[in-house]
Amino acid sequence: MKRKYSIGIFFILILIIGLFISRPKLIDERSHVAASPAIVPTLFLHGYKGSERSFSTMLERMDQQQWGTKTLVCFVNKKGRVSFKGSIPENVENPFIQVIFENNRAKLSDQTKWLQEVMKQLKDRYHIQEINLVGHSMGGLALTNYLQTTVDEDLYPKALKLVTIGSPFGGIDREDYFNVNYGDALIDLHPNSAALQQLLKNKSAFPSDVSVLSIAGVMNNPLAGDGLVSLESALFNQYLVNRDQYTENVITDLAATHSGLHEMESVDQLIAEFLWGNK
Repeated sequence: MKRKYSIGIFFILILIIGLFISRPKLIDERSHVAASPAIVPTLFLHGYKGSERSFSTMLERMDQQQWGTKTLVCFVNKKGRVSFKGSIPENVENPFIQVIFENNRAKLSDQTKWLQEVMKQLKDRYHIQEINLVGHSMGGLALTNYLQTTVDEDLYPKALKLVTIGSPFGGIDREDYFNVNYGDALIDLHPNSAALQQLLKNKSAFPSDVSVLSIAGVMNNPLAGDGLVSLESALFNQYLVNRDQYTENVITDLAATHSGLHEMESVDQLIAEFLWGNK
């Protein structure tokens, strides 16, 4: 009897140990759960020299307002390889996706190519069919270029709405900025650069069913804009899309600096109203 009792306890212990050993695997598999077709995530892309911190506090504030939840981070290394951290749970109404470029000083064409790979994997791995897009500074340029040059909806999620925040569609007209910074991106950020001219030439390729909100900052002087990007430059994307699909909002506040725009609750509210109808 004791022998049978001991054997029973032994097998129970083996079963418990087996469950604990297999648990990490189950968690890993859940990280690739496909999104429900009804879910429309919102993708956030930083600008030149940006990082995960660029949108972290905005996403925290939006989470506190229960407007959505940060669920997935896409990392793109310098060679363009994409890796993911997190998941897109079926029970999250507005999942947030952050895209982080390791080379955050890359030229516009490289950023666009990386975005294509990110979007393709979002559709392949997570079955995302539709998506909203938010870009700060150069991130807005990259997302616009992506929409102009990526047309195969069988390979990529369909974009519904685009928000640009302080994006220099007319370039940065400050020579001192180029003297203290470096990277291939600076070539594209000069006024009248080949990349910016190409955006204007390709305006007819921008999807006519994508709604656009352009947010610009003015600290005190409209000509100076947000301290880096002039008001005219930030709103220049009105010439890249049809008038009926374009909306603009200008934030006039001493805190409306180029790097401060995505730290403002008023900007959160504008984005929430535009994307999800939150008021």
